[in-house]
Amino acid sequence: MEGLWTLPSITILLSAILMCIMLMYAIVYYRERGVRFFVWVLGCRVVYAGSVILEISRTDLQSKLFFRNIEQTALLFMVPLMVLFVLDLIGKDRWLRLRWSFPLLALFACWAVLIWTDPYWRIINRSQELINGHLVTTKSPYALAFNLLCYAIIAGCVFVLFRYIRGTRPEIRGAGMWLLLFGSIPASVEMMKLFMPTLSPWLLPLSVYSGICGMIMFWIILRKKLFTSVPVARNIVVETMHEGMLIMNTDGKIIDSNRLARLLLEDNGNRPILGRNYGEVLTAWPQWQSACAHMEECRIEISTQIGHEKKSYIVNIYPFFTQRQRKLGTISIIIDITEKQQTLEQIAHLNQMKDQLFTAVSHDIRNPLAVQVNLLELLEQEKGPSSQAGNEIIHALGEQIRNTYTIVENLMEWFRGQKEGIVLHPESLLVSDIVEEACRLLLLNCEVKQLTLHVHIDEDIRVYVDREALILVIRNLLSNAIKYSNQGGMIQISAIPTESRVEISVTDNGVGMSEEQIRHVFDETRFDSTVGTAGEKGTGLGLLVSRQFLQMCGGYLKVHSKPGSGSNFTIVLEGGDLR
Repeated sequence: MEGLWTLPSITILLSAILMCIMLMYAIVYYRERGVRFFVWVLGCRVVYAGSVILEISRTDLQSKLFFRNIEQTALLFMVPLMVLFVLDLIGKDRWLRLRWSFPLLALFACWAVLIWTDPYWRIINRSQELINGHLVTTKSPYALAFNLLCYAIIAGCVFVLFRYIRGTRPEIRGAGMWLLLFGSIPASVEMMKLFMPTLSPWLLPLSVYSGICGMIMFWIILRKKLFTSVPVARNIVVETMHEGMLIMNTDGKIIDSNRLARLLLEDNGNRPILGRNYGEVLTAWPQWQSACAHMEECRIEISTQIGHEKKSYIVNIYPFFTQRQRKLGTISIIIDITEKQQTLEQIAHLNQMKDQLFTAVSHDIRNPLAVQVNLLELLEQEKGPSSQAGNEIIHALGEQIRNTYTIVENLMEWFRGQKEGIVLHPESLLVSDIVEEACRLLLLNCEVKQLTLHVHIDEDIRVYVDREALILVIRNLLSNAIKYSNQGGMIQISAIPTESRVEISVTDNGVGMSEEQIRHVFDETRFDSTVGTAGEKGTGLGLLVSRQFLQMCGGYLKVHSKPGSGSNFTIVLEGGDLR
């Protein structure tokens, strides 16, 4: 008798120890998905195995029936706990609320009551007898139907778990499949006992040994930390992220990916990419292959056809390392930029159309204005004192046309400065020649206002700049000086070399500017223009264009002015003698 009790005693002790460990595990990880229910599933399995051992060790019918009832009760509650475990694991929190879980538990609790009161009702077992010291029972049709329902529920849970585990990382997937296999062995043994009751004396001890599966399952859980938030959160985040992810090991084998990466890389036959070599999968992108082969950080743009749609992606490849900085492989992050690329192409097309339209319109406006300016110059040179009214009309018309021509010139140059890819052609130029050419068109304006123009520039001073850009800047500064000078005023243009730079100044003694007006001069967002001393109007683009072209030429503009004391605009450029 002592020999019979030795094995059960040891087994019960081990079961108690395992239960304590599982309880501690549940307390530590009670916030993690699935733990709170799965621990109770394993607990029921341990209770079942202990009851089987105690049943085998007993010889009288009543004792065997008592422990058989404990076994059946433990197996019974494993079913709803398994359902709750699966729902908790896959995140179906709504179904875990009391109003849904309570009816499920109540149903199985009622059946448990029937198990323990079956001697009075005879609903579950049709017969109970001892054969060669073993308890053999014959189930009623009601019990068979209910047991089939339980096994159908367990089969559904296993199917859901299989699909869930299949979508996790390889190392988690392998451990999860083993967990599923060990968990299915006891259920298979119970089904055999149900449909072949005559083999129950042989299958009962096997149930004890299959109870060891629960211990193995718990060891796998502890070792792989299957129910911690890391694998669960990883699966949720990686599969729902908008970027593709592809991970390769040092052998070039694909060990992990997510939905977007599979959509991009799986061939028409939908052959899985997991476990394949990067050379097979990335044949269309040699640069991507090279980065993965050398495990180097890289950024590339790729395009491919998915269905009937052309897709564009940016792929960022990063190597990952051990703590000792040994390369373990690469991770590729794939970002879909199809919509952005399409938008950029549309913008480029619209810009091209805008450029063509602006060029065509400005050409049609600029050329006739240039002809009108030349004709007016001829009329002004030939006009006589005979018709004072005619001379005034010619003068007014000349002012309007020159102002319009200056506006068109500034608009064209400003537009040219905004376009990408503009190319200036700097060269070493004599400052005196540039100033003379810039002043030629504005000499008549000075005569109308009876302004004195003094030019003090040494003939050997040179600057290194684009010719057309500098003419435009000086003409704009001189035009502003004329505009804001009083009748009979004076304008001076001078150039001073300072080390490697040259300063070209345009100074007037006109109305001047306040500090706020000077700030507006350097504000890129303002196009303010005040009326000149003779009612001249403008757009405010002249100084903006001048500053932009000076910056492109490597120079800058300085302004000094006071209200009523005139203004001084100084252009600072690189000297031309160094070239």
